[in-house]
Amino acid sequence: MADLSQSVCLNHPDNQAVARCSACGKPVCQQCLVERGGCFYCSTECAEKAEQAFDRVVSVIESSKRSEKRTALRRFILIIILAAIAAAAYYYYVNNKKDVDKMIRKAERKMKRTEQTVQKKASETKADIQEKVPGDSKYKKERENMVK
Repeated sequence: MADLSQSVCLNHPDNQAVARCSACGKPVCQQCLVERGGCFYCSTECAEKAEQAFDRVVSVIESSKRSEKRTALRRFILIIILAAIAAAAYYYYVNNKKDVDKMIRKAERKMKRTEQTVQKKASETKADIQEKVPGDSKYKKERENMVK
């Protein structure tokens, strides 16, 4: 902290400063000194402003804590819901295993048919493109002659 031996009070230039204001940092003499909560201030205004600032900080911290609690609660509820859905799916599968396996086999057959249809269509499309695009174009011949 700065040495107060050479400082004088701004309100009373004839008096030596005994402390600095905790809010604004002004040097303060014994006559102007205001003490609140273990801190020294140059005036009651500075003390009140410091208290208001402290109250705002405490309010923001409390609000942040409440927000964190809500977020944690939401995550916990989401985990419970996902666990319930997984348990319900497992319960359904165990009690309807034959039906589920039948649906899975049916879906696999349908996927195979779809895959075969896509491959067939792709082959047909490729053949159509090859049929419509000439294999020996004038441009291709010119390029081959340039390379030789």
